[in-house]
Amino acid sequence: GMSGVTGAALRETSFINRSLSALADVLGAIAEQRPHVPYRNSKLTHLLQDSIGGDAKLLVMLCISPGQKYLTESMQSLGFGTRARQVQRGQVKKKNFPLPSKAK
Repeated sequence: GMSGVTGAALRETSFINRSLSALADVLGAIAEQRPHVPYRNSKLTHLLQDSIGGDAKLLVMLCISPGQKYLTESMQSLGFGTRARQVQRGQVKKKNFPLPSKAK
């Protein structure tokens, strides 16, 4: 591929890509308000389930490049960002935690 990685690094890249694909599937299911959200399709989405599906804000940062060499990757990143942006969340509820009392 473009990255030029081989061996163990290639396997790691493959796992990362599968996790990101699973994350995109989860965000798509939430955006489309499907009854089933496939959180268990990857360790990443399973671990992030409470953050993605709970009372939390979700921030997605994208890394894109203006270079023609990276056009495909940049377009894929922008597509992912577009899907993530379609997720409509309810209003985040403020949680009040009691302050610890000072020891005397």
